[in-house]
Amino acid sequence: MIQKFKEVAKKKSSNIGIGLGTSEDHNQKILQASLNFVRLNKANVYIFGTSNQIKNLHKQTPENSQVKFIECQIPEYAILTSLINNTIQSIVRGSMSSNKFLHNLKKELNVKKINRLALLETNFGQQFFFGPVGIDECKNLKNKIHFLDLAIQKLLEFELIPKVSILSGGRISDIGRDTKVDNSIQDADKIVELLKQKIKDLEISHDEILIEKAIENKSNLILAPDGISGNLIYRTLVHLGGGKAYGAIYMGLEHAIIDTSRVGDFTEIQGALLLALALSK
Repeated sequence: MIQKFKEVAKKKSSNIGIGLGTSEDHNQKILQASLNFVRLNKANVYIFGTSNQIKNLHKQTPENSQVKFIECQIPEYAILTSLINNTIQSIVRGSMSSNKFLHNLKKELNVKKINRLALLETNFGQQFFFGPVGIDECKNLKNKIHFLDLAIQKLLEFELIPKVSILSGGRISDIGRDTKVDNSIQDADKIVELLKQKIKDLEISHDEILIEKAIENKSNLILAPDGISGNLIYRTLVHLGGGKAYGAIYMGLEHAIIDTSRVGDFTEIQGALLLALALSK
């Protein structure tokens, strides 16, 4: 799937903003990923940070580079105002504080609900879209349906045929053991039923708690039972299980904004920059 974004990105030219944080090591990764990215793509990368965050990085950047620095007191605010006034056409959160960034995003772009769609890869190279990854996302059935509507549309935009797997908190045979698990299973069944009625020929299944089954079936869009379990699945795969992340798309916005972990590795930063370029308008 990452190949699809590479094909689209080749046809694009854009200014991309990315934010620094408090970790010097991670800021170094952002710089190196940005320098590598602009060598391979028609893009300028604007790195937003405070004077202390930028100082050492600036010294390591060649003159006339396509990587540029924006010194600001509140990067989480400055990067969004630059997006609004079209100085940049897309954002990668980078290592900016998630809480501060989300606060400013909701305020400046008048966003009420956050829906992030992550592009992940298993340790054996199988890629899939996944969500929710935010602990406060997809809290109820209505939110989950809305999330999937946005996600399916995003796949179709890139000419990917959705194959959807809905996960729940247990097996069907576990019904009766726990109310929360029962509700999760019932929600998953309702989602499958509703989306089959809404979207003709959609390939969708309730794979219970068996995420391995979803991978074996080569599902390219997997929905976790809730944001907490989704965040744990993401962290376990990427930080413990040898998998990869390529960033997460903020869906349903007019602007292209890509999320990354504050401790994401070089691959995640590179992938997020690629998504940001491919989605730039």
